[in-house]
Amino acid sequence: MTTQIDIDFLPAEGAVVRLIGLVERRGYELDAVNYAPAAGAHTLSMTVRARPGLRRIETLKAQIARVYGVVSVNEITAVPRLEAAS
Repeated sequence: MTTQIDIDFLPAEGAVVRLIGLVERRGYELDAVNYAPAAGAHTLSMTVRARPGLRRIETLKAQIARVYGVVSVNEITAVPRLEAAS
């Protein structure tokens, strides 16, 4: 299952790298990343997929919310992953 997470954060040196690193260290793979700078808080949209094992998206969202400079974390979609036909 893949999930899109939108993260609004204050711009700071290394902020995007910290957020992506956190997601990968917590056992998720990035399927897509979209970065949108804005006048105030910037938005980082990530489509993530859990590696095998028990992983809860709520736990990941709570960990992201604790990162310095994060304003909000929103789960946009949760859709089943489509497998390629063989």
